Amino acid sequence: MKSLGKFDLQFKSDRSKKIIPVEVLVDQENTIVLLDCSCCLELISSRLPGGIMIPIASTLKGFFKTHKMRNLGVRVSGNMMRRTYRGIIDAEQVPIMKTELEKRVTKFSKKRQE
Repeated sequence: MKSLGKFDLQFKSDRSKKIIPVEVLVDQENTIVLLDCSCCLELISSRLPGGIMIPIASTLKGFFKTHKMRNLGVRVSGNMMRRTYRGIIDAEQVPIMKTELEKRVTKFSKKRQE
């Protein structure tokens, strides 16, 4: 597997800042997004995301849909969530993905504060 990039998603939860490290990898035919949910284990339960994970999952779905890629699966192991998409993106797309996720997470955080 080859790493295309890493970035941190910051969000506010219960008046504290939390960070979800994200890594984007590719293998021979798939793109893999790894999310380290150590800061918010209470927001993931088995395969079903909750809380902040809902806007993250829907943003990733939309991002990959624009690249004509579909989700092959989601696995949660301990504090790591692995989302696999059929097809390969270029490294230049990772900053665009980051920007889209940051916008969505910021919007979610603002709604929770209201």
